[in-house]
Amino acid sequence: MKKSKEVIDWGTIRREEKRIKHDVMAHTYAFGKMCPKAKGIIHLGATSCFVQDNADLIVQRQATDYILKKLAVCLSRMDDFAEKTKDIVTVGRTHYQTASLVTVGKRAAMWAQELLMVFTKLEHFRENMRFRGVKGATGTQDSFMALFHNDEAKVDKLDELIMKSAGFASRFYISGQTYSRQQDCDLVNIFALLGAATKKICTDIRILQAFGEVFEPFESEQVGSSAMPYKRNPIKSERVSSLARKLMSAPQDALNTLGDQSLERTLDDSAIRRILIPDMFLLADAILTIFQHIVEGLTVDKERIEYNVHADLPFLALEKAMMLLTEEGADRQDAYEKIREVTLAAKETQKRERVDLESILANVFFDKVRDRILQLAKSPLCFTGRSSSQTIHFLNEELRPAIAKYLDDDMKTKVQLDV
Repeated sequence: MKKSKEVIDWGTIRREEKRIKHDVMAHTYAFGKMCPKAKGIIHLGATSCFVQDNADLIVQRQATDYILKKLAVCLSRMDDFAEKTKDIVTVGRTHYQTASLVTVGKRAAMWAQELLMVFTKLEHFRENMRFRGVKGATGTQDSFMALFHNDEAKVDKLDELIMKSAGFASRFYISGQTYSRQQDCDLVNIFALLGAATKKICTDIRILQAFGEVFEPFESEQVGSSAMPYKRNPIKSERVSSLARKLMSAPQDALNTLGDQSLERTLDDSAIRRILIPDMFLLADAILTIFQHIVEGLTVDKERIEYNVHADLPFLALEKAMMLLTEEGADRQDAYEKIREVTLAAKETQKRERVDLESILANVFFDKVRDRILQLAKSPLCFTGRSSSQTIHFLNEELRPAIAKYLDDDMKTKVQLDV
């Protein structure tokens, strides 16, 4: 049997499966032809799910290791970008509208945190995956009890030995014919989160590219539009967003599979799992390949960012003014209302002419804090709070320790896309 395990007669298997309509029995028949002396004991005591479920779990774990490494590389590239841009002041945006200043690096750290949360969940799943083992046709291990003359200790030992030989640390003690499809749901949900996280990041990049602040890579001879030669479309981020939608919808299939797995087993799970789980890993691989390429080629237009910051700074500085006015004894609500009144009037003026901070602060209400605000406004970084230090803390204390063991010299190669 050992000599023949790599010799697979695909022709015989195809013919036999066509005849009997059962894949595992077709393989058992073909294996028996290769090993005639062992023919009488091949698959003894087992059921199809002993082969299929256990094999699926081994392959799932190997594929998960591969995705974890790809995630680690993407996080490493995001680390580089965040650290490099941690002090570049940019306009924060909530509700797609101007909000308090942040830094490009702080926003990148926010992106990285989303991906790191997925990474951590996937790593935890991988370390806690449970093996099916030997359970028999309905999970009672009755066939193995017969083989071992009702010696439960021997049956348990066999179950444990097979689990360990497959490299797993734990197994399902209770099962039907299949292992619980809830474990599949856990995995699929994590991949759906990967889709959502990468979609969120790439949507942000698309928005920032529309503002002219951050750009995904665009090659020298790349064409943006067949009709508009000037176009520089964020097609790679759009592609990630498109693929991510498929990952994000996968949990519905996994949940239906769990819900339809009636009694000890039905075959509702078989066909859909053969599509769902392999496609999920392939999608994740494609998304992370494109995503890595995007992050490696991200560029920042500092001049455009600075222009946008200075255009909104007269209004953004007033948040700091409210803090300082309160410090000087003003009522917080009175300060808030006065600033709201002044800014709304300034916004109307801005539709017709340029508005600067000095003109906004001309109101006598700001006398006690005017000079301090004008001085602070000379360095917009003063309005970004802990953006820079938060970024460095996150990179040093959370991201880098989490991915360190997954990185090696082979991962320094940059991704090149043909399309």
